[in-house]
Amino acid sequence: MIKHPSELFITYLVFLGKSLREVIDLLSEYGLPAIPEEHQTDLYNAIKSSLESKTINDLKPGKQLDDFAAEHKITYLVHPDKVMSSCTRILDNRSCKTDLYMSLIGRIGTEEIVEHINSTYDMDTSEAVIKAFKHYYFNVDAMSHSDWVHIFPVIDGSDETALMSCLVGGATTAAYRLGMEQNVTIREAVQEAVTAIYATLREVRSWPATPQKIKVLSDAVASLSKAHTVINTADQELASVAKELRQFKLDKSAEKTISLKALTKGNYSGSKRKSAI
Repeated sequence: MIKHPSELFITYLVFLGKSLREVIDLLSEYGLPAIPEEHQTDLYNAIKSSLESKTINDLKPGKQLDDFAAEHKITYLVHPDKVMSSCTRILDNRSCKTDLYMSLIGRIGTEEIVEHINSTYDMDTSEAVIKAFKHYYFNVDAMSHSDWVHIFPVIDGSDETALMSCLVGGATTAAYRLGMEQNVTIREAVQEAVTAIYATLREVRSWPATPQKIKVLSDAVASLSKAHTVINTADQELASVAKELRQFKLDKSAEKTISLKALTKGNYSGSKRKSAI
């Protein structure tokens, strides 16, 4: 069974007694990643089994319900608070939500994410909201590269290539795509991306031979090639700039220019000498 970044939210919906069709529709309504069609029944049944087929109506309000919700890590979905309301506002803003997806996939720091969202979308969010969103709605920590291969194509309105580049390239790539200022050199940015690519290759190596494995391997090799090209091009550009700058450097061995006095034999404006003519 594949993992899903919104698995806890799906668990909450199943706990409410929602059918598979209702779960699929609500994921779409909230703008959360869909469940790949071939995995829908398996994921739904697995979550239902983890809940022992219990729903909220089977538990007494109070300690029994609270303990059950805590055990399944859905406490603040069962008992929403101000933080969860703020998560809903992010879900309602499609562009903001897409930026947050890319930020979380790229592992950008929580503080930087908050600053970006508040300044870009005029929101008053906090690190607590981002952490809650990540826990309940888009849990990247529970995902592996093999899981994302199935999920990226079913994130409505997203750029699959951009999401994959954030996954492989890390925080620097994600920040670049979001237009966030990053005080890093080209080499630092590329090195971070290359490190992530090699991590991907190490994980993919153990996968069984599947079309998904071939695609990830192909993308990783292509990314490594691009990284090499970026560094090589950057070095060439820097060398070219250095050459241009050297042309402006004063050469001590160069012949000195002839003075104005020597050229005019002293007969020039302001010399106070009269011309012989």
